[in-house]
Amino acid sequence: MEDDTVEKSSIVTGLIENRAKEVGMASFDLRSATLHLSQYIETSSSYQNTKTLLQFYDPVVVIVPPNKFAPDGMLGVSDLVDGFYASVKKVVMARGCFDDTKGVVLIKNLAAAEPSALGLDTYYKQYYLCLAAAAATIKWIEAEKGVIVTNHSLLVTFNGSFDHMSIDATSVRNLEIIEPFHSNLLGTTNKKRSLFHMLKTTKTTGGTRLLRANLLQPLKDITTINTRLDCLDELMSNEQLFFGLSQALRKFPKETDRVLCHFCFKPKKVTNEVAGADNARRSQVLISSIILLKTALDALPLLSKALKDAKSFLLANVYKTISENEKYFSIRKRVGEVIDEDVLHARAPFIARTQQCFAVKAGIDGLLDIARRTFCDTSEAIHNLANKYREEFKLPNLKLPFNNRQGFYFSIPQKDIQGKLPSKFIQVLKHGNNIHCSTLELASLNVRNKSAAAECYIRTEVCLEALLNSIREDVSALTLLAEVLCLLDMIINSFAYTISMKPVDRYTRPEFTSSGPLAIDAGRHPILESIHDDYVPNNIFMSEASNMVIVMGPNMSGKSTYLQQVCLIVILAQIGCYVPARFSTIRVVDRIFTRMGSVDNLESNSSTFMTEMKETAFIMQNVTQRSLVLVDELGRATSSSDGFAIAWSCCEHLLSLKAYSIFATHMENLSELATIYPNVRIVHFHVDIKSNRLDFKFQLEDGSRHVPHYGLLLAEVAGLPRSVIETARSITSKIMEKQIKKMEVNCTQYHKLQMVYRVAQRLICLNLSPDVTPLQFQQGSGNNSVTKARREIWFDKQVELIARQHIQIYCCKDFKVRSISF
Repeated sequence: MEDDTVEKSSIVTGLIENRAKEVGMASFDLRSATLHLSQYIETSSSYQNTKTLLQFYDPVVVIVPPNKFAPDGMLGVSDLVDGFYASVKKVVMARGCFDDTKGVVLIKNLAAAEPSALGLDTYYKQYYLCLAAAAATIKWIEAEKGVIVTNHSLLVTFNGSFDHMSIDATSVRNLEIIEPFHSNLLGTTNKKRSLFHMLKTTKTTGGTRLLRANLLQPLKDITTINTRLDCLDELMSNEQLFFGLSQALRKFPKETDRVLCHFCFKPKKVTNEVAGADNARRSQVLISSIILLKTALDALPLLSKALKDAKSFLLANVYKTISENEKYFSIRKRVGEVIDEDVLHARAPFIARTQQCFAVKAGIDGLLDIARRTFCDTSEAIHNLANKYREEFKLPNLKLPFNNRQGFYFSIPQKDIQGKLPSKFIQVLKHGNNIHCSTLELASLNVRNKSAAAECYIRTEVCLEALLNSIREDVSALTLLAEVLCLLDMIINSFAYTISMKPVDRYTRPEFTSSGPLAIDAGRHPILESIHDDYVPNNIFMSEASNMVIVMGPNMSGKSTYLQQVCLIVILAQIGCYVPARFSTIRVVDRIFTRMGSVDNLESNSSTFMTEMKETAFIMQNVTQRSLVLVDELGRATSSSDGFAIAWSCCEHLLSLKAYSIFATHMENLSELATIYPNVRIVHFHVDIKSNRLDFKFQLEDGSRHVPHYGLLLAEVAGLPRSVIETARSITSKIMEKQIKKMEVNCTQYHKLQMVYRVAQRLICLNLSPDVTPLQFQQGSGNNSVTKARREIWFDKQVELIARQHIQIYCCKDFKVRSISF
């Protein structure tokens, strides 16, 4: 598992825009030598899409052109970085550096994949902005980092809505995907309440980053999702395979994916005469990468053995990739000719330094052997000095720790010091119950030891030059290996491990349809169920014929949790993981929008209502037919009449689309939508009233059961005077009397239409059913209870009558009628 102290990302991002509100982004990951290109139309004047992607990539450097070409009404990417990402280093490059023609040439030369596979041959004009950003990004990296990217070594991806679900930054926060909503108030230990931290049981940094990326951008391709789910099916049914792969993955270094960048890059000038601390440090990192590569290649046979009998397509394909690719054996053989067999990857600083100095076999380079002798002599002298001080100053518990910054130093327990330390000890520092210090002799030996190690690094790099050049020829195989390890780490150590820690059948495999319903039976909140043992499961069913659910109920009855629960289950399903439900079938979602919470935004001088309206406007402008929209308490931050009008109008707008929408509200008037529009379903959370107290059951039920005066009950508990409560109850009863009469009129007027509509909805679901056809219903095939129930529906006289003709379904908002054929 990756700890929280892991270093920040090493991503450099280039940004550019045009007057047509198009934005091009190129994000270069220096760790894994990966270039992510994105181009999109910025629909929000506040750069919402750009903010989401910047949050996703979390760059350390952002490269932008001069900010004089920003479209009208937009603040410009340069000002965006200044205003919202002040901690990120901003680099302004001349607009001439953003050359899309040069970008095309660079990508074709550097990409590991063929240009046709990237779509450059056909769509390079469409991608011109992100290619221009790529040209500037690569130019800056080569100039600032002093490297040249090796040809055909870069993994290039075009990220967009075609492959991944889009979740805006506000929804990421509202759904607590990465961090809990109030983590800054509840402390760091509360991080375990986010979905990311619940699943973050990965063992490598690459697997953790892949998990985070999948949660922020879930998949949309059903084939890829089902491939992952097939893999999980096999892991859950084959314990030997699961534990075998878990043990095999532990043998790989935590930083395996980072090794690749040192083989994809090479210095602009390779000479035998290199000097200076920076060069020594670079050589040390390069040697460490070779040792990591050797360790990873040594672990491959064990992984291959564990995968040998795997049946699922994903695992079988990984086995084929590893076992049949002779490049891995060839690289391991070449490494073994130069690197000593006993050298291992180590985390302890001095052991790691020693392993790096002795990485190359003895006898290959005479100067290296001399430097090693000096390194050993100084190391031995330092330990002899420590023994001398133990005897001379009667300090038997004196220890000799080591760190990379200051080298060796002395650690003496404070209880062993009688009076003051001898004047020979300098740089005295109290550290807990110990005293850390040094001496002039130790400092001198440290300098000599560090110098000898630096000489070893430099000579070792010279010896490894030919090996590095040969490895670079097969760098694409190493890139593939890193991707495979990250994916296996996520699926096995995160998905499968999380599922295995739950009781049997608590998590089940979701099913997917391209145009069917969203149905979840006995769904649970994946985070809260681990905190509350008695969590109450709830269902949801939505289809094109019933695409809006209005959830009603008192405060604290569970509405917001229910909305979160549905979204998190969909996200888990679309990253290829089992979901906490008895059964689920998902229509693939392309975008998730949420409008939750109420808080002022002081930075943008926006009140609670203005913040609410900005978020709602973003939803209305960007919602698509395949989106999932969750709105919690829309319109409550302004006057009741205006708030109700806005909520009603937004509902009608969403009803006209095929987007699945869930509204949670206290406005009981909003339930009148169901009396007019048959594709609206009203549900409520059940609450009992006992002795003027609310007993929350957290159970979702159909209909709009009215809980009388729950607001007044809570107000009374809070301590409002009884006279005030009685007056409020009288006013409420008069208002409700008028509303009930209005709803009765609507119900009478639209009752017949709703009956036909519901029958049509059942027929649509039957038509979409993949396992049983209408002909099979008529023939009475199948003995299971599901088939029997469906056959009874099919023979219903009312359904039979409607099935003989096109079914007229009442379409909402514009009061038109459309025909649906089967």
